[in-house]
Amino acid sequence: MEKKSFFENISEIKDNIKIYLDAKVSLLIITAFEKAVRAFTSIISSVTILLFIVISFFFFSLAGALYIGKIAGSTELGLLVVGGIYLFLGFVFFLFRRQIFSRIIISYLTEVFFKDHDDENEKSSHKQK
Repeated sequence: MEKKSFFENISEIKDNIKIYLDAKVSLLIITAFEKAVRAFTSIISSVTILLFIVISFFFFSLAGALYIGKIAGSTELGLLVVGGIYLFLGFVFFLFRRQIFSRIIISYLTEVFFKDHDDENEKSSHKQK
């Protein structure tokens, strides 16, 4: 085994550090991309589910308004009653929006961005044993 000079060792260490840092930066970029993709797909799936719920809720509301209108004898009155209920609920949500939505959004985004994918794989492998 040949002896290397001090400067050759320093040069080799410098090259190894550069390779390590390049690999670390690549890993960070890939990890950030993976988390962004998971967040994006999670948001898209949540919006899709929310859209179906809103459409269903619209039809149930319309049916309820027509039913109330039939009982009251006026379709317009049934629509006004349901509209008033939504106006009241909207006002309540507006008053308590920070308490209601901040916790939900913060916990959801925390789970998406800080939950490791490897932890999920480990948990599922432990359940199978």
